[in-house]
Amino acid sequence: MIDHIPVLKKECIENLNIKNGGVYVDCTAGRGGHLQAILEAGKELFVIGIDKDPFNAKYLEELFDGYSNNRSTVKIVNSDYKSLPDILGFYDIKSCDGILMDLGFSSIHVDDASRGFSFSKNGPLDMRYDTKQDLTAEDVVNDIDVKELARIINEYGEERNYKRIAYAIDKKRIETRIRTTGELCDVIYSVLGQKRYGMETDPATKTFQALRIYVNSELDSLKEGLDNAIKLLKPNGRLCVISFHSLEDRIVKKLIKQGLNPCVCPKGLAQCLCGRTPYLRSVVKNFVGPSEEETKLNPRARSAKLRVAEKL
Repeated sequence: MIDHIPVLKKECIENLNIKNGGVYVDCTAGRGGHLQAILEAGKELFVIGIDKDPFNAKYLEELFDGYSNNRSTVKIVNSDYKSLPDILGFYDIKSCDGILMDLGFSSIHVDDASRGFSFSKNGPLDMRYDTKQDLTAEDVVNDIDVKELARIINEYGEERNYKRIAYAIDKKRIETRIRTTGELCDVIYSVLGQKRYGMETDPATKTFQALRIYVNSELDSLKEGLDNAIKLLKPNGRLCVISFHSLEDRIVKKLIKQGLNPCVCPKGLAQCLCGRTPYLRSVVKNFVGPSEEETKLNPRARSAKLRVAEKL
């Protein structure tokens, strides 16, 4: 049973254009919602589900253990999707028909206070997807130079009050180590105030986003993962990427735009001299967003953007 509502599930399956006998990869398999939908959309598929979180990977292995519907095969891999070439190589696969990336984190991460992702539930300052890695949000908050901490909050959280928050954290950590999400929220609220009626988002949202992205190297993994995904798609293979905030979406949009028009010649030339030709085709105009009905059923889907490209 799937315990997480997959965002834009119908739209993803439509745009992946599932073909019987094809090879598909869910790079961020999470709790298996999109993965299951892919399997239900075709026959004799070879589907790989990747997840960086060992708890999610174990859950998926148990969920799809012995899966045999429509003579399809499922493989679950606990890894970072930036390692896609090595993962496909392990199964002796040189290219695939479709690749999906859902860049949102699973509900399990928010709902489980012990993982430290949520500002609404007190827990240890962790925020690691891969619990085997050493760096935690507690390390970042307490041990990194205040100027670097300010940069992280600014660059990855796009928080305009980044300096005030960073220096408030620095003042607090001199007195005592900040160990929990609640303690960090108290520092942020001392600068920005607490969430009040009518406010759409909690004042801690952007700082928590920044720490999560930094701890998990999310943007670096995304850039490398997207480059690898495009290289590994077959001709007419589809790439579907769901992003949830502007930092992710800019990277996805830029990469697709580059594939649509890779020419680097100076503007104004009568003809292209660099010889670079397009290697992607746009499938949807700009992006696909959630319907009003989906947003009502799953408020976490409200900021989702699905961008789709096809390999030429």
